[in-house]
Amino acid sequence: MKWFSVDSVYDSIRPVYRAGKLIGIFTHTIDFERQVLSTNTRDQVLLVVAILMDVYALTVSTRVSYSFSNSILLNVGIYCSVNLGIIISLSISLCNRFVVGRMFRMFNTLDGVDQILKRDGYRLNHQLNHLLSCIYMAVPILVNFFLMISTFFIVQDQSSQQFTATEMVVFLRSSLVFTIFGSYITVALTTIYMRFRALNKMISEKFPTSRTADPYKHSNSSVTEVVGIVRCIGEIHERLSETIVDFNYCFALQILLMMASAFGYTLFSIFGLIHAFSQVEADESHQVSMNNMVYGCIYLSFIIQVVVAGSLVTKECKRTVIFVHKAVCYGYYDMPILLQIKFLSQQLRSVAPRVSCLLFDFEWPFLVSVAATLVMHVVILVQFDLSIIANKV
Repeated sequence: MKWFSVDSVYDSIRPVYRAGKLIGIFTHTIDFERQVLSTNTRDQVLLVVAILMDVYALTVSTRVSYSFSNSILLNVGIYCSVNLGIIISLSISLCNRFVVGRMFRMFNTLDGVDQILKRDGYRLNHQLNHLLSCIYMAVPILVNFFLMISTFFIVQDQSSQQFTATEMVVFLRSSLVFTIFGSYITVALTTIYMRFRALNKMISEKFPTSRTADPYKHSNSSVTEVVGIVRCIGEIHERLSETIVDFNYCFALQILLMMASAFGYTLFSIFGLIHAFSQVEADESHQVSMNNMVYGCIYLSFIIQVVVAGSLVTKECKRTVIFVHKAVCYGYYDMPILLQIKFLSQQLRSVAPRVSCLLFDFEWPFLVSVAATLVMHVVILVQFDLSIIANKV
């Protein structure tokens, strides 16, 4: 794949980083050749411009009337969700500026893991990471531009006609901040996941991890060499665990706020669609509700992507512990090797980080909880809407 010829983890995240820097998500500069982080005058100006654009968007949004429906609940819900999204867009740029050093250290640690794996004969597929990064970057940009054209130029509703060209640009930027930063988070989790998979593959190839495997699989190597392999596994796992801790530190607050905004907007988008199609006569609110539903699906996809990627990372981290214990059960070792594996087992038991966002871990049950909570709140809103209609009648 010559179009995606990359050699390091820095090159694989470059597309999303470039897109994020263009719209002010990242206000620092990464030198991909020297692999160093710096902040210059241009970055300072970019941070100020990004903050001013978000403040201007929030000012415009607070004075705009989102009265595209006869439902007070729907209008208030969309109004609050839009303003919350703009506030989150503002906080993302500021939070990234404070944690930029640790964010860079996370990828620096992953690059060190790559060097260790490469030294032991395991070469990671950076091209696949780069391809995924390009896809994650391109899809939200295209969808946001399509929805902007559909909302402001094709569907001529009262809500969209009250915005000027400058206001449309700042609103488009706020939406891109949410989606592109969500893509950056997913790319980071995917990168960590691929390293854990490589580590587990390394363990299964070096040691017996099943009942049918050769219990003397390591016998071709000397005791010193096998002990070195075990220590190498422990070092890789420790570094990958550090990346999970750094990820939680750098992105937990942003993910928590983004999930709250995505949940709220998705909730009121579904409620708005139900309310619009429950009306006897079709009007322009139908198309607005459809556009809101598309935006809601985009924000809902962020929750799904982060939870799925986070759960896969946690799963592979747990599988490392399982593989090491299987190696102990199904293999025959000399005493120095067995002692070293026991030390590794104790390390894996004491260091078991999980991808989380302060309040909860990203596991598969959490996705079910989100779906159940979403359905429950939609039912509650529909019941309130019906009671309001009954009181009017």
